[in-house]
Amino acid sequence: MKIMQVIPYFCFGGAEIMCENLTYALKSAGQEVFVVSLYAERTPIARRMEEAGIRIVYLDKKLGLDLSMVPKLTDIIRREGPDVVHTHLDVIKYATMAARLAGVKKCVHTVHSLADREAEGRVQKIINGFYFRKAWSVPVALTPEVQSSVAEFYGLPPARVPVIYNGIDLSRCVPKTSYETGETVTILHVGRFDVPKNHAGLLEAFRLLLKSCPQCRLRLVGDGDLRADMEALAREKGIADAVEFCGMQSNVYPYLHDADIFVLPSIYEGNPMTIIEAMGTGLPMAASRVGGIPDMIADGESGILVEPEPQSICEGLSRLVEDKSLRQRLGETARKQSQTFSAEHMARDYISCYSK
Repeated sequence: MKIMQVIPYFCFGGAEIMCENLTYALKSAGQEVFVVSLYAERTPIARRMEEAGIRIVYLDKKLGLDLSMVPKLTDIIRREGPDVVHTHLDVIKYATMAARLAGVKKCVHTVHSLADREAEGRVQKIINGFYFRKAWSVPVALTPEVQSSVAEFYGLPPARVPVIYNGIDLSRCVPKTSYETGETVTILHVGRFDVPKNHAGLLEAFRLLLKSCPQCRLRLVGDGDLRADMEALAREKGIADAVEFCGMQSNVYPYLHDADIFVLPSIYEGNPMTIIEAMGTGLPMAASRVGGIPDMIADGESGILVEPEPQSICEGLSRLVEDKSLRQRLGETARKQSQTFSAEHMARDYISCYSK
């Protein structure tokens, strides 16, 4: 089977990491797969994929609506002859129409967040809804929560929205072997500096935590438009000495292994890759009770679910800092449950979806 994946470009985000992992796993499963990036930027992720032998076709999309993408994608589809066109994020509006024009009727679209969050704007909602209801593209949800949101938002029977969890190459994780802490307790967050990730709430929660747990240190891996603002906010709150801004890292696994606790305080999420990476490492975690996270983490069993507001985040982290047995129990359970989110499992489910 020949599969063409289409994505805006490979910035540092969950959808992009998922597309990368799926591409590797599909190739390992014997499928022929290539990727189309609408923008010409060769990001670190894109270069990493090319070094791994993945072919990427770069287009020259302009910012905003660019209808020239339809004929350009149509030409690629006719030339390459894929059996399936798999879209991510907002490229669906171009690639699904291009597939129809080129005679390819098997289209799949991964919905990476709650439906109303992903379809930004009335026009995108109308276009997506038309494609889904006409069965021009099959919407795939990352979790049952996302499935419900897609079914309700677009007026579809839930059975028309298959659920396939994100997956990673779990062999890259470096499992924890000890849950002892040293003189400091390292709390790790991985994610782009954007409003949904709730860095401002996390910094306030950390300020509160330091009052009772002054031995804690917060490491923030990632980059984005709000990074400078958050650095300024840490200084304003008087906690800058205990917060490390690590920037974007091509390999987050050593940071995960070296951490004592993982935190994800997002305002909303779909099926976050960072949680899977933390689970595969065996990290105890506190994560927001939003989006698809409760479908991944059982509260009190494989992690602690909190509300995305400072006091609740602080309380969840405090429990983990103060209780070694809790850290170990949650971390070990998370490690076992991470097998549900392997890249191989994800690829098998998508191949089945493509075949249908």
